[in-house]
Amino acid sequence: MKTDILILGGGLSALTAAYEITQASGHQVTLLQCGSGASPFIHGFCLPIGSGDSPQLLFQDTVVSGCGQCDNALVQTLCRESLSLPQWFRQLGLSVDEEDGRPRLLKSLGSSVPRIAGIHNATGPAVMASLRSRLAQCEQYTEYHNHRSVGLIRENGRVIGARCFDLSERTFFNIYAQVVILATGGFGRIFPQSTNTPEMGADGIAMAWEAGAQLRDLEFIQFEPCVATAPQQIAGKGIITTMFYDGAVLRNRAGERFMLRYSPKGEQVPKDTLSKCIAREDEYVLFDATAVPEGLWQTVYQPYLQRYLSCGIDLRTTPVPVAPAAHTTCGGVVIDTACQTGVAGLLACGEVTGGLHGANRLGGNAGLETMVFGRIAGRTAAQAAASLPLPDDDVRSADIPSDTTVLRGEFQAMVQNSLGVIRKEETMQQALLAAEDMLRQLGPWEHSFQKLRLHHDLLTAKLVLSSALQRKSSLGCHEVEMEV
Repeated sequence: MKTDILILGGGLSALTAAYEITQASGHQVTLLQCGSGASPFIHGFCLPIGSGDSPQLLFQDTVVSGCGQCDNALVQTLCRESLSLPQWFRQLGLSVDEEDGRPRLLKSLGSSVPRIAGIHNATGPAVMASLRSRLAQCEQYTEYHNHRSVGLIRENGRVIGARCFDLSERTFFNIYAQVVILATGGFGRIFPQSTNTPEMGADGIAMAWEAGAQLRDLEFIQFEPCVATAPQQIAGKGIITTMFYDGAVLRNRAGERFMLRYSPKGEQVPKDTLSKCIAREDEYVLFDATAVPEGLWQTVYQPYLQRYLSCGIDLRTTPVPVAPAAHTTCGGVVIDTACQTGVAGLLACGEVTGGLHGANRLGGNAGLETMVFGRIAGRTAAQAAASLPLPDDDVRSADIPSDTTVLRGEFQAMVQNSLGVIRKEETMQQALLAAEDMLRQLGPWEHSFQKLRLHHDLLTAKLVLSSALQRKSSLGCHEVEMEV
């Protein structure tokens, strides 16, 4: 099978890239997806247009949040291009929520001013729905559901396509392309306790590494500080931390507002700091939102109120248990401001990339990143697609079923123990040896989908552990507990 431009991923960055290509060129676009990743949970995004705000202030807040570890050129591009999104939204028939005729802006942890814009607290789904409806009308666009990329195909140093897996037919096959856009999302699902959905994994990082791309900042994994631990039906769902600017507080099981012991700002500290404090305090703490004004429950925070009401719990009267869980991976594939990876034929955008967030992501920049760099990747791909001769085969091979349940369970427990909120060098060294041993136990993996997925996750965990061990001191999301 052949196409002009192949997009790997089904989230907002992938759909944005696809739409931009159809607007900029007549190239054939093929998108491969088996889920939407974290995009359905994008509530809002940074939009620096409020009182006292500017792209320059957003740049400053992003770099400060990233502890000076950011790629400044990427941050400048993000901040500059953010101002084009309102017009882009209008093109898509969308608009952000308003109050008194102006965009309603919330304040995120780490931001100097309110700047989180959104569409009914469900920006991701709203934008994706609009993009899908427009892409469905493009004859040049083809989307394969329930398909997953499992490897990049290279020829003479250039990526010319991807090895793919059809989850319905349980077969492997190849798609060849002039340009491939990697938009597979983050790797937080290698943790057993994660806000990421089950279909997410570390395939993108592993495939890029095996294709020769450079990686950076893998040790910086942001834990969402306030993730439900109970009841079971909503465990793993986060509670938006903008509530801390609207009256919500954290309490330990004794009822003490413990964050005041760590900072005079209480809960209004960056997410990495908040996660570390919670991890040091207890197994879980209580999210007390009983002081949030009723008007906000009926507007901004209604989705959270309804989520808990469906379980018989009223957030307006009852504190609920929360704990940190792996959420956003700040590191990944190295790209330039045009989303080029340095590997011919391969572009990347979204959470699979590294450099933008540095050591700690500023709240609201993940949603902004998907749209800004998705658009850039699409425009770059439209210009880069050439007329290179490509193979064309329809050969399919069957999956060799394998049961990796036990080994995957051991792997995820190892990751949680070694790469959690607070880390120890000795534990990470032991985990690195364990990952290498698990790879040996896995045996031949090329023709088994389940083994191949676990191979990618194990390889990525090895890369993360190696990166974390090289950084001897704490920085941002990477908190090392010194041995005594």
